[in-house]
Amino acid sequence: MEQKLTAPPRVVFLSSGGLLGDAVLRRLLDSGKFKIVGIVRSRRVMVRGAGFLRGAAAYFARCGVVYTVYIWTITTFAEFVGLFSGTGSITRRAKRHGIQVLHAQDVNEPRGQQFIADCQADLLVSAHFDQKLDPPLCDRPERAAVNIHPSLLPDGRGLEPVLHTMSQRRSDFGVTVHRIAADIDTGTVLAATKLTVDKKESVLRVMRRLAERGADLLAACADQATDPGTGLPQTSDGTYHSWPTGRDIGQLYRAGRHLMKPQDIALFCRNT
Repeated sequence: MEQKLTAPPRVVFLSSGGLLGDAVLRRLLDSGKFKIVGIVRSRRVMVRGAGFLRGAAAYFARCGVVYTVYIWTITTFAEFVGLFSGTGSITRRAKRHGIQVLHAQDVNEPRGQQFIADCQADLLVSAHFDQKLDPPLCDRPERAAVNIHPSLLPDGRGLEPVLHTMSQRRSDFGVTVHRIAADIDTGTVLAATKLTVDKKESVLRVMRRLAERGADLLAACADQATDPGTGLPQTSDGTYHSWPTGRDIGQLYRAGRHLMKPQDIALFCRNT
C-alpha cells in the first residue's frame, strides 16, 4: 500500500531576531520538519507601547548600561550587520528563503493577528521573543503555539534564566519546549533536556547552545507540537525572574562569568 505523504505544518516564527533568533530559525529550516510561512520580528524596546527613546530609558533605568548594550548588540545591531554579512539576521534569512516578515511592536494588535491569520499557520513558534502573547495567540484548539525557553521549567520562568543561574553559581542549565499559556512560561511541557556548561562559557554562548538544542527538540516532537493541548503539566511551584538589574549584572561578573566575549561572535559568523 502506498504511504500517504503529509505536508509539514505551516509555522509562523516569533522572535526579537539577532544572533539567537537566527540560530533557532536556521535550525528549524534545516530540520525539514516545518514550513516557515511567516516571521514576526519584535520591534519593541522593553516597554509595551513605548517608543524607542522611552524604551531605551527604561532599559537603562532597570538594567544598567552593560546589559542594555549587550541586548542591543545581540539583537538590533546583529540584525543590521547580518543584512550585509549573511548571519545573525532573521530578516536576511527570511529574504533568502522567500518568507514574509512583519516587524511589530505588539503582535497582539489587529495587524499582528491578521498577519498570522493570512499565513494560515498551524503552529506559532516563539524563541527569544520579548512580547507576552494575549489569549487569542496562545495555544488553542484551532492553532497550536509553543515556546523554546532556556531553562528547565518550572524553574527559571521569565527573563534571562541563564544569566540568573550563572550569577547564583548554580549549574542546572537546560532548555524546555512548552505550550504557550496565558501566564508566562506555565504551559504544558513537550520536551526538555539538560546541558552541561563549562565555567568559561558566557551567557551568550550558553544561550546560543540552548537555542539550537531547543530547536532540535521541537523538530523531534514536531507531530506532537501541532496537536494543541498535549504535553505534561508543570508543577505550580518554581522560580521566576523579571528583567535583570544592574545589581544582577554585577553579581554575574563577581561570580567570574560574562555576558559575552569577543570570540562568541566569531562562532555565530561561521554559521551562515
